[in-house]
Amino acid sequence: MNKKMMKRITLIILLFFSYVGFSQVVDEPFDKLVLGDKPGFNAAVKQIKLGDIDYERGSEDDMANALEHYVKADEFHSKSAYLNYRMGVCYLYSKQKFKAKKHLEFVKASGGTVEDYPDLDFYLARSKHLDGQFDDAIVLFRSYKETLGDSDEEMKFYINKKIQECKVGKELAAHPVRVWVDNLGPNINGPYSDFGPVISADNRELYFTSRRPEGNIGGEKDETGYHYEDIYTATRSFGEDWGAAKNIGKDVNTKSHDATVGISPDGKSLITYHGISRKDGNLLMTKRDDAGNWEKLVDMGDAINSNYHEEAATLSFDEKKLFFVSDKPGGTGGHDIYLSLWDEGKSTWGEAKNLGTVVNTEFDEKGVFFHPDNKTLYFSSAGHKTMGGLDIFKTEYNSETDEWSEPVNIGYPINTPDDDVYFVLSGNERYAYYSSFREGGYGEKDIYMITFLGEVKNPIFASSGLVNGELDSLRDISIAESMYMSRDMVIVRGTVTDANTEAPIMSTVTFTDVATNKVMYELTPEEDGSFMLAVKSGYNYAITSTKPDYTIASDNLVVRQEDEGKEFNYDFLMERLTPGVEFTLRNIYFDYDKSTLRHASVDELNKLLKIMEDNATLRVELSGHTDSRGTAIYNLALSKRRARVAKDYLVSKGIASNRIETKGYGAKQLVVSDSQLENMSSVREKEEAHQKNRRTVVTIIEK
Repeated sequence: MNKKMMKRITLIILLFFSYVGFSQVVDEPFDKLVLGDKPGFNAAVKQIKLGDIDYERGSEDDMANALEHYVKADEFHSKSAYLNYRMGVCYLYSKQKFKAKKHLEFVKASGGTVEDYPDLDFYLARSKHLDGQFDDAIVLFRSYKETLGDSDEEMKFYINKKIQECKVGKELAAHPVRVWVDNLGPNINGPYSDFGPVISADNRELYFTSRRPEGNIGGEKDETGYHYEDIYTATRSFGEDWGAAKNIGKDVNTKSHDATVGISPDGKSLITYHGISRKDGNLLMTKRDDAGNWEKLVDMGDAINSNYHEEAATLSFDEKKLFFVSDKPGGTGGHDIYLSLWDEGKSTWGEAKNLGTVVNTEFDEKGVFFHPDNKTLYFSSAGHKTMGGLDIFKTEYNSETDEWSEPVNIGYPINTPDDDVYFVLSGNERYAYYSSFREGGYGEKDIYMITFLGEVKNPIFASSGLVNGELDSLRDISIAESMYMSRDMVIVRGTVTDANTEAPIMSTVTFTDVATNKVMYELTPEEDGSFMLAVKSGYNYAITSTKPDYTIASDNLVVRQEDEGKEFNYDFLMERLTPGVEFTLRNIYFDYDKSTLRHASVDELNKLLKIMEDNATLRVELSGHTDSRGTAIYNLALSKRRARVAKDYLVSKGIASNRIETKGYGAKQLVVSDSQLENMSSVREKEEAHQKNRRTVVTIIEK
């Protein structure tokens, strides 16, 4: 070996040992310090003694007080293993638990032993678990487990659970789901605890719980030293950021704990939690009046509330099912999920039923959200296959077997090794909101928004020169719009009113899949006649509004996959059944140049059948209309045949022939004119216009 190479190796060795020497961690106890600042030393020792008094008491509040003292001592001298150990433990029980690891690592590196610090490996394992260092955490948990005696079965069980959580964490982190997780920012989150988001289906109104002092109605602190929980709200315009949060007001918030629990899809019914004590809290509901004000809170009843802790709830889309969380006796574990059905006859919630051991575990289940598909339930659990703390899971209900599916963890990075809870989806399923305790937040728990990216679309990445790890660069690129999750939805808003008086009508509005004649959604408008619904894209919906003694109002909605995230509006006008009144059946379908009824027409004709069955003396005229293709003479004959086909269907169902007259108008009364058709660019758009012209109009002759 030449001298030049030997010189290089020697230099490397010297540098290595120089680095080791300078980086060595040494415990410097306070009682062995060489004093240069005696007043500072005395003040630091006093802070340690005060901290030790709180530390030994051991409650979460005491640990927080102890930490304040220890931090002051640490500012004077930061190389005491004793002080670092106690600071690390306190941080694990604080709102800044991610700071624990560096203090506990100092103790370990300085030679801290089991004799000096019997629980060091346990606390260091917990801190590494929180930091996602799962392999290191497993080694430390196992090391600590070896020190436990035969009588420590409960602790051994806990350690085994933590090891299993680390293993789940490794698996989930190795296969992350395609999402962005973003903090909602300082308009929503602050230095205090912000959690429990609930969102209107149109993603424009946010309600959440906060312990901030600003605007707090109670204006006081509870026994933990923090301000009482209050409900806050924020709004935004489509595509804009959330505005500054403000307190929802005294109509909802009280001088005790008040928290968000759930909201109806239209944003007009809000479920809240009212805390009576740390172990007793009830669920209340308020509705918004026509002026937009929240009405007086109403207790949800004895079937829901008990002398125990009811802390979360979610309504089904039709508001006939209520899932809620309670720790009342008779459950599976801590907090369990229950289901109650609305009793129409008694106008109250029925007896609650525990969802059972497939969903509920011996640990806590919290933060429920029931999907508008009427079968998928999201919830947080400290049991099941969690990667730590509370993770978010989903389960699906099978109506044929009356069983819930095995809950599935919705994945990392949505879930973390700490608590992730209060998950809610926006109406179009593009976004979700939840509370998470993660490093880099503004306070304790913060509220985050999840953006679902859907499956990888390789052609997009190929053309953009991107790889999966570079997704962040897509945030402001339009192609990201095509990468959301596949279960796309759109928002449908509307009103149902009397055409003459403009009074709201609480009718029955149905959305029927034209392809299968299956009713997909059914709802009753609010007292002001308005409604809002999230529906799946990829369907052709026949929308129909009916009410006894009123005409039928109907329309058609074709939702393409590319329509996801859009909003559609329908304002239905209905009239009393009086002579001379006419209404259009917009979902009576005929193919071009044919008088044969399509299968999809049956649903709307059955609604007309019901009207005639309920009004035995009612006589009507059915008038057929065609599009403008074909000659005038041919269209007139075709329209007459179509009207007769509709009549024949009703007669076949038992309606007397003399109660129905028929007439054909051909293309004389077009809904979409030929000049309008000429301005349409696509074949599909023109065909939909022709379909509107091919219609059946009902005129009341006699009642």
